[in-house]
Amino acid sequence: MSTTPDTPARTRRLSETEFSFAPTGERFVLRSDPSDTSVLAFDFYVEPGGGVKDNHRHRSQSEHLRCISGTLDVTVNGAPAQLGPGDEVDLPPGTLHTLQNLGDTEVHCHVEYRPAGRNREWFQMIAAYIDRTGKEPGLLDLAPFLVDVDLYLGMPVWFQRIVLKGILGPIGTLLGRRRRMLACAAEAYGRPFTW
Repeated sequence: MSTTPDTPARTRRLSETEFSFAPTGERFVLRSDPSDTSVLAFDFYVEPGGGVKDNHRHRSQSEHLRCISGTLDVTVNGAPAQLGPGDEVDLPPGTLHTLQNLGDTEVHCHVEYRPAGRNREWFQMIAAYIDRTGKEPGLLDLAPFLVDVDLYLGMPVWFQRIVLKGILGPIGTLLGRRRRMLACAAEAYGRPFTW
């Protein structure tokens, strides 16, 4: 494999069940059976200062969080709240939210997505890209996949379907970004990775 500043040489295989997003301070450890499409259950760890800072929603998935340790700062449809040990929150499909650790100790939560959707592959692909390139994927890298993974940013869903799937997704594909994301995942897991 040739290397460029965008693709540093990496030879180790990544775990199929534990994913780290170093730039955002997030780590995911899957707890559910990969063949179970009804739920994706995982342990979610967030380093101080990390998390999902951008408003987003899962249009057809519910998300349940139960805080195990630390304090998770959440915003649900614009309303701020904190989850401490034992606290839980249910986010119905379409709920706009953020998840951040504004404290000084690691946060640990149990999370469930119902149904599982393509989130397992999504986590694997992003972790592989970060591992192989040393950086977060950009919007043109993600656009070919965002609508299929049922993840929407804070703007209206109809607008994103037009812009992401209709414009940025095809541009990212034409520029080879989709192929690069899939190639990073195939290399990182040592198997074909399709979407």
